[in-house]
Amino acid sequence: MKRIMIFIDGNNFEGAVTKLFGQIQKIDYQKLANFVATNKCDGSLQKFYYYTAASDENGKSAQTKQFVDYLNKKIPKCIAKLGYLKVDGKRDDGSTIYLEKGTDVNIAVDLVSLAYTNAYDEAVLFSADSDYQSAINLVRQLGKNVVVGIVDQQKAGYLKDLCDDHFTLQKEDLNTLLRQTKGR
Repeated sequence: MKRIMIFIDGNNFEGAVTKLFGQIQKIDYQKLANFVATNKCDGSLQKFYYYTAASDENGKSAQTKQFVDYLNKKIPKCIAKLGYLKVDGKRDDGSTIYLEKGTDVNIAVDLVSLAYTNAYDEAVLFSADSDYQSAINLVRQLGKNVVVGIVDQQKAGYLKDLCDDHFTLQKEDLNTLLRQTKGR
């Protein structure tokens, strides 16, 4: 059975889920990882990685850090990593523009280093960000498959072309993966 590792760009994934549902949804990431490894990839989950970013200025920093700690301490096979949000100005409506720092590089490093150490056979990347092109190409050169997972209605055409395969999570799939408890 092929060994699966999942890499989730948290802000990208959660933004796509929120857009699909029209409101924030709380995903059970352990259920998501097991569902994807078993049902979408016909493999065995080795680990899953969750990446996000926080800013002290946006009022949600403590909540985000608490969620990352929860994933690392309470969820089996999960490694969560926290980057940061850098203020990059203001929009015309006065809202703050943030740049995410640390997420893309952490995902790229983990994708490549874990492929190099033969920790997985197939990587599943949840992101529609084409910044991963070099990392994906290197992972594929190392003989690993890369699959992109996207949320229905999410645009990821270029990334789908870079990877070995892709799948789309439909609203019906996501409804079975919602958290039943309070929290993020």
